Parts: sequence; structure tokens; C-alpha cells
Amino acid sequence: MTGRTSNTPVISAKAGIQLRSVCGVHKSCRQENKKFLIWIPAFAGMTMGGGAALLFLMVFLGGSFAAEAPSTQVAESLQLQKCLKRADDLPDMAAAESAMWIKQKGGNDAHLCRAFAQANRGMHADAAREFWALASFYDKKTPAQNLNRALLMHNLAGQEFLRAKDPKNAEARYEAALKIAPYNSTSLIGRAQTRMEAERYWDALDDLNRVLKSNPDDINALRQRGRAWRHLGNEKNAQEDLAHAAALAGDQAGK
Repeated sequence: MTGRTSNTPVISAKAGIQLRSVCGVHKSCRQENKKFLIWIPAFAGMTMGGGAALLFLMVFLGGSFAAEAPSTQVAESLQLQKCLKRADDLPDMAAAESAMWIKQKGGNDAHLCRAFAQANRGMHADAAREFWALASFYDKKTPAQNLNRALLMHNLAGQEFLRAKDPKNAEARYEAALKIAPYNSTSLIGRAQTRMEAERYWDALDDLNRVLKSNPDDINALRQRGRAWRHLGNEKNAQEDLAHAAALAGDQAGK
């Protein structure tokens, strides 16, 4: 990989809102990683499969591989790209490949590929633990890009713990993500889901209202808030949120 391709999205007013949501109070994060960061909201709420791992590669590597990057670094990124593609298409093969790569001291790249392979194999708790370990590694680093890698890893760990029916650990991962970026929409929506699993519907509403205050058209937040209202017996509010989400989804499908 030799830097960012020409189809990298440019900063728009909407992207600026997303960027602030991702970075929270970290001003340096916004200044140093604008193009890198606006991929995060687009990716972090995705389910696995369907090319998710390869899309992740754009987020994770970001602008860290400039044209003058050492050839060994470029080769390692290409190995990760190949492994992540197999994690999407042939997760059993990718799991075996990444296990061998780990034994060969492939480092974080090998563990990252294994996390995606395990997620796509349905081994969600195992995938969550891999993402959690990676988050813990990047938490200890100081550059803004590493902070956002940690944010993404915590969110992915939370997602996989939710899929593993482990809302307690999922909530802990989203809490860790929110310490990095207090207004990150993916983290807030994920934490709301864990709170609904625990029947803490008013707490879930608090998180979802925070998301929708900054972005009233967040489809996922609207859907989740509709669920919360329904659990609380407020069918009128539930229908309003769900109808709004359906209308927005239809508009996007038609574009």
C-alpha cells in the first residue's frame, strides 16, 4: 500500500460533525488525522463479512504508509491485506493462516487478521478478546492515530461481545471507547444496546438521545431508540422513530 487513493472522501460539513464525534475533546486528533478519521464512523458499526475486513484496512492503516515507506513495511501491509480478504471470503483458511503467522511473530497484524477470521466464523467471544487485546496495546500509545485505533478496537470488541451474548463485557468495551471519544456515536449506540440487554431502557435512551442531538438522522440510533420506546410501552414514540428511520433508509437506497 503506497498511500491514500484518489477516492478518499473529502471533508464536508457532515464529515466535520462525524470527525468531532470520533475525536471528542482530542484537538490534535482532528488536526492530524482528518482524512483517516472520517472512515471510522462509516466502518465501526458494520457487521462482519461482506468486505468488512478490507474496508477496515483503509481505516487502520490510514495515512501511515506514505510513498517513501520502507519496502518491508509495505510488504507487511500487503500480507495483512491478503489475510483480511481471506478472513472475509474464507475465514477458516484465514484462521489457520493467522495462527501460523502469530507463531512466526507476526505481531498485531496477525492478531488482527485472526480477530476478523474468528468473527466471520461465528467465534464472537474469541474475536472480541483479540480486539480487546489490540485495544489495550494501542491505549498505551500517545499519537492521535493510535488513540483512534484503540477507539476502533474497543468498539469492535464491544460489537463482538454483544454478538457473543455477553453484554457486561460489551458495555465495558464501549465505556473504554467513550473515555477516548465521549461523543462517538458508534460507542454510544453500542452502549445503549448493552443497556437494553440489561433492561435499562432509560439509560439506553440517554445514550441514544446524545447521538440524535448531534445527528437527528442517524438511522441506527433512531431504530434503537424506537426499540427502547417500545420496551417502555410508548408505542407512539416508537413508531415515530422507526418510521423516520425507514424513510431515511429508503432515501439512501434511492440515491
